[in-house]
Amino acid sequence: MVETITLDSALHITLEDQTRHYFGGYFHVKVLAWCDIPLQLGYFENDAEYSCAVIKMGMSVRFERILEKMAVPESGLESVRSQLIQAFRETARVYLSNADFAPRFVRSEFQKHVKKPSQIRNPRA
Repeated sequence: MVETITLDSALHITLEDQTRHYFGGYFHVKVLAWCDIPLQLGYFENDAEYSCAVIKMGMSVRFERILEKMAVPESGLESVRSQLIQAFRETARVYLSNADFAPRFVRSEFQKHVKKPSQIRNPRA
């Protein structure tokens, strides 16, 4: 884990370094940014919809973004990783901190499960 970012919306984004050797002296710099968003009754139109969501998705849904750059020389690993994380903070923090983000994201994921349940995978299953 690189760090955890606490957002104004009380969500916590975890950044995990998943960098790996690519070829020769080059690396695939990869940072996984993720956040588990708990389901709340208020995100749904009624109790039945909430219950259906819990059955289909569990008690939370995961937001993920991959920050990556290929073919980075070993001497540039820290610099590139820092740049990726900084760019994520500058762009994603605004919309992830928005009070509407969690309910919209949860509802969007629920709609995906309702429409195409066989194509959606719960990472905690």
